[in-house]
Amino acid sequence: MVLLSCSTTQMGFHYSFVTIASSSCNCSRISFVQMTSQCTLRDKRCNFSAVGGKSYRKVCAVNPYQGYSATHLSNWEDPDGSDSESEADVEGGEENNLDFESDWEEETDAPETSNNMETLSASQIEEDLIKEVEQLLEPEERAILQQNEAPDLDKISTGKWKPLHTLALAGQIKFMDNLLGNGCDIDAVDKDGQTALHKAVLGKKEAVISHLLRKGAKPHLQDLDGATPLHYAVQVSAMQTVKLLVKSKVDVNIADNEGWTPLHVAMQSRNRDIVKVLLVNGADKTRRTKDGKTPLDLALCYGKEFKAYDLAKLLKLVPANNYF
Repeated sequence: MVLLSCSTTQMGFHYSFVTIASSSCNCSRISFVQMTSQCTLRDKRCNFSAVGGKSYRKVCAVNPYQGYSATHLSNWEDPDGSDSESEADVEGGEENNLDFESDWEEETDAPETSNNMETLSASQIEEDLIKEVEQLLEPEERAILQQNEAPDLDKISTGKWKPLHTLALAGQIKFMDNLLGNGCDIDAVDKDGQTALHKAVLGKKEAVISHLLRKGAKPHLQDLDGATPLHYAVQVSAMQTVKLLVKSKVDVNIADNEGWTPLHVAMQSRNRDIVKVLLVNGADKTRRTKDGKTPLDLALCYGKEFKAYDLAKLLKLVPANNYF
């Protein structure tokens, strides 16, 4: 005897289970009624569980154009004790799955707008941009654009804002090279006497600093206060920049207008590692400012806090020699 039980549809899927008893059955075929009036999948799989814990899967074809339909199982055979499905069933299931996935992919393909953009060359895009901008510009504005093939440094600069300085702080190395290629002075100074290297050090732009030094920027130039890029590197605690400037053979004992050397600034900033680098590279720990203060005096003026003992020990014990 064969007992058939059909469950309700869940999550758009129809599940049917067949329990096979030991008694004989005169049914020539097994059929059941689809429990939902709307089909969400072209193909469904129905699981038939037999007594003994073995499951057999068959593909059930459902007609999506009728509210309800009788679903028939073809080629049903009694379990023969084999755990594997027939080759025909496996191949049919794989083909159905592949067909379903390909149909879904075709329906969900987005418009290939990005491919159209990639076919355009860079020159074509630039030409379209030029035409569009020329239509937006007034005749006077178009004349200004056409007469300046190269940057007009006098018109795009002020005492405070130099193009090279601005690009150095922004990290725009490519545009910096364009300016330098058009005759811009790499050591040009602003109203404070600072070069592009000064600005890059203050902004901790290590890539720009290395690039400027390779291009020939002078690392020992002083601004109107007498500060060099090394002074500012110590002030902002940029260890890698300090090492890079020291390797560039800058004077580690150069003093600003107040008599402060980079070592004085390092003591003020309480940076132990930079103090050590300066000392082992020849920084003079006996140099005095215009107020008569040595680096040790600055360390002790902070009192018992702020690494005073640690910095004082460095000044007393670290010898001055060539570290690099």
